[in-house]
Formats: sequence, C-alpha cells, structure tokens
Amino acid sequence: DVHRFPYLGTYFLRFNTSRSPYSDSRVRKAISLVVDKERITTRITRAGEAPTGTLTPPGTGGYQPPPGLSRNVALGRQLLAEAGFPGGRGFPVIEYTYNIGTKLHEQIAIEIKETLARDLGLRFELKPMEWGPYLREMNALNYDVIRGSWVGDYEYPNTFLDLFTSHNGNNRTGWKSPEYDQLLARAAMVGDEGQRLALLRQAESLLVERDAPILCLFHYVGVFAFDAGKWGGIFPNLIDEHPISAIHRIPRAVAGEKGGGIR
Repeated sequence: DVHRFPYLGTYFLRFNTSRSPYSDSRVRKAISLVVDKERITTRITRAGEAPTGTLTPPGTGGYQPPPGLSRNVALGRQLLAEAGFPGGRGFPVIEYTYNIGTKLHEQIAIEIKETLARDLGLRFELKPMEWGPYLREMNALNYDVIRGSWVGDYEYPNTFLDLFTSHNGNNRTGWKSPEYDQLLARAAMVGDEGQRLALLRQAESLLVERDAPILCLFHYVGVFAFDAGKWGGIFPNLIDEHPISAIHRIPRAVAGEKGGGIR
C-alpha cells in the first residue's frame, strides 16, 4: 500500500565561499567528489530517494539536468592536494551546521564526517542548532558548511536555478557568478523552448560541476499510502498534488449477485 514517486525537492549542502579555504573551488569539488550519496540514500534515508549531483530534479518542466559530480575519490584527493592540502594536512576543522528536529540530519552528518576523515583526511565537527539560530547563521554567512534543501514552487528549472543568482536572498553561499547570472537572463529572453532549456542546463553545469558552491545529495520522494485496488485518481507527480475531487472509490463486481452488479 506504500507508493513512492519523484518529488520536486532536493537535499544539499552549502559551502561558505566567502570563507577560506572554501573560497577555492578545488576544495569544494574535492569534498563533493568524495561524499558517498548512494550510501546515504540506501543506508540512512531509505525511502527510495535518488542520489544526485544536480540541484534540479530530472523531468522538471521537460528539463534534463547535467550529470553533476559523481563519486571519484582519486580525483577528490588530487584536487585537495592541488589546493595545498595533500592528505588533508593543514586543513582546518570543518564546522558543519544543521538544524535539529529530526535524527536524519544528524545521521547524514555523521556519515559525511566518517567519509571525509577516511578518504580525504579531513576533520568534521558537527554543529547542531535550533531552527531559528540555524537560519540566522546561514543568512549571516556564519558557517563553513551548512545543511540546505529546497522544494520547488512550480514545475520548471528556474524555481531551483534562480536561487543562486548573485543577488537572490536564498543564495546564502557568498558565491556570485556574472556568467551564471547572464545565462539565466539569456534563457528568460529566448522564445525557443529547446534553446532555453539548453541555456539552463549550461547554467546548472556551471553551478554544480565547475564552481560547486553547493553539494547536492539526493532528490526527495513523495510517499502515499493507499490501496490501489480500491482507490483511483491518485497519480505520481513532481509537485505532489492530489486533488480530492479526482480521487474515487473503484467499484468492483459483487460475486453471486444477479447481473454481476457492482458496489
């Protein structure tokens, strides 16, 4: 009776790019390349979430995101060494801020901590906070790495990609890219749908692959519990909308009744 479907939401981490050493994209990418997203979704979240290297869920408004960064420990170590921290030597302790209220955030944080220590030699200190202080620290850029998530307001890539334009109040990473801003502005002016989506894909590639001010972990799933043999009108959809007016009881034949009536 449990039904899962892709949902218009993404769980990710923000890097404070205004603070060294996270101002170096090689550091951000090294960490992103090492975190084991598959392990997080199969051992911790376990609801069928899709591990991802991209911000926008596939299929959003007919859009297919770029591949993103997949796990590559050797390349991660190489980039960290190029940034001046071979084997993690000399790298400051990473403070990871997250909001309390669900055990899930802590379990994910512990998994990342163990992975970074093992594969990059980095130390990772957990900094749990109540919701209010957590938001204030994020808005003030008073963090190293912080938990983030976003659920789209509508089914089109801009509901995710606009977040990280230079002057968007939801950016909260310190990252600013005139090139990224220009790609989104150009996409908004293009009348051809294919060209527009191609520009948005190029922008997302810059965001999650080249500069990596965020580390995307997984896309959410929607979960519904109902007997599909009894109820109809409930269909998987990214925005998780299920109008009550469309839901109906499925009639079934009553055995032994004259004329095979239904009820």
